[in-house]
Amino acid sequence: MNEDPRHEPGLFDLPLEPPPTPPAAERAPRAAVRPRGESLPLFSEAEIEEALGGALGVEPTAAELAELGPRRAGPRPLPVPPPAPPLAPLGRRGRAAAGDLTVLAAAGVVAAAGASRLGVAVEAAGLVPLALFVLSFSFVYFVIPLAFWGGTPGMIWSGLVARNAVTEPLSFGQSVRRWLGTWLTWALAGLPGLLALTGRSLTDRLSRSATYALTPPAPG
Repeated sequence: MNEDPRHEPGLFDLPLEPPPTPPAAERAPRAAVRPRGESLPLFSEAEIEEALGGALGVEPTAAELAELGPRRAGPRPLPVPPPAPPLAPLGRRGRAAAGDLTVLAAAGVVAAAGASRLGVAVEAAGLVPLALFVLSFSFVYFVIPLAFWGGTPGMIWSGLVARNAVTEPLSFGQSVRRWLGTWLTWALAGLPGLLALTGRSLTDRLSRSATYALTPPAPG
C-alpha cells in the first residue's frame, strides 16, 4: 500500500474488512424520541365501539346504552298527528249552497240585464246562451277556489273547507268532480244532499274528499 500522503486512495487501497464495532457501553446514546402532541379524538371510544359493533352485527349491552345516554337508548317516538276537525253539519252545507246559488243567480241577472242594454231580447231562444254562460261562470267560480283554497265563497262564508285528507288540498280533478256533484244535487232538488247526514254528501263521495267545519258548530 502506498503511504504517500499526497497519494489519493484507489479502489484497491480501501480496506476489505468492516471497521470493528465499539462496545455497547462506548456507543453514543441516541437522542430520545420526543412524543408527538396528543390530538383530540374525532369520535369517542363509545361511539367507535358502537359503530364497530353495528358493522359486525353485535348488539350493544345495556351498560353501553346507558353510557351513550337516552338519545341512543332507543328510537325517537313518532309525533302524534293533530286531531281531525269535525265534519261539516247539514245546516252549514245548506247555508253554503244557498250562498253559492245566490252568487250564480246574480251573475245570470247581470248577464241578462247587460244583454237587454245591448238590445238583445232575452226570450225562450235566448235562455240557452244565458244558461251556458251561467254554467261556464260556475265552473270558474267553483273549480278555481276549491283547487287553491279548498272552498267556494259560499263555503268560506259558512266556515267550511274541503280536503282530500285532513291536511291535503284538493286536486284539480277532485275540484271538477265536486262542481259536477253540486250541479247534480241541485238538479235533483237537493235530495242527494241528505247523504251529508252520514258525514259525507254526494259531492264528497264523487270527489273522494271530505268537507270539514273550520270552527265547531254552536251547541243546540
